[in-house]
Amino acid sequence: MLDSEGSIFGKMIIQILNANGIETVDKVNFGTPDILRKALENGEVDLVLDYTGSGQYYHPEDATDTSIWNDPQTGYDLTAKLDKEKMNLLWLTPASANNTEMIAIKREFAEENGIVTMEDLAGYINAGKPFKLICSAGFAENTMGLLGYEEAYNFKLRDDQLIILSSGNTAEMLKALSEGTNEVNASLVYGTDGALDKMNLIVVEDPAQVPPVYLPAPVLRGEVAEVYPQIEGLLKPVFESMDLETLQKLNAQVAYDGKDAAAVADAYLKENGFLK
Repeated sequence: MLDSEGSIFGKMIIQILNANGIETVDKVNFGTPDILRKALENGEVDLVLDYTGSGQYYHPEDATDTSIWNDPQTGYDLTAKLDKEKMNLLWLTPASANNTEMIAIKREFAEENGIVTMEDLAGYINAGKPFKLICSAGFAENTMGLLGYEEAYNFKLRDDQLIILSSGNTAEMLKALSEGTNEVNASLVYGTDGALDKMNLIVVEDPAQVPPVYLPAPVLRGEVAEVYPQIEGLLKPVFESMDLETLQKLNAQVAYDGKDAAAVADAYLKENGFLK
């Protein structure tokens, strides 16, 4: 994958496998997720990083009820089942960090107003306190985006509480939030965005899991798993260690500090005892 997150996970996978005698060919920057998926299906690559919520797009004929992908376990289970049955692709243990569309606020604002979850934020909004959200049109008009949040948490934003952009460029949105442009105090964000750590922003927790859950996980060709059955056990503890804030910080080191993804991966694996 081409983004910082895909590069970090890819380098970690390669380093773990190489350290355990499984020789790899580095194709971390092979292409975008759709290209990687086709390469995996065609046997051009053997192992990729993917996201559980993508199952609804890989198997649209089985995705008549997309709410399945709003639950981390059932979404993972169905994606894994369909890929195993149809493609002999194995989804290994995912990380717990959810890289889906969420709402970010300043850490200071959250602490001052006691906001941790979307229920807390809904209470703040319904109390008539100042609130303005910047987001994309796609998020604002989506039943698995803002409309879904409003229904699930029983609040409704007025037009003057919204700044809607045509694109989904969250960098622009988070800059507006960080600087308080036009009184913005909340922004659309992808959950593991490295900007959150750099700008001292936090993700508002979504207990109702309104948008589909996107947990990063290794996906391995079944034929390769038969040759190297140890791969799953080698990668499991690494992915289990990746919670939201950990991944945000690692992404920030690559995307904002300009560090090399392989170096960031190596340091993390050694600091946490996964590599010597």
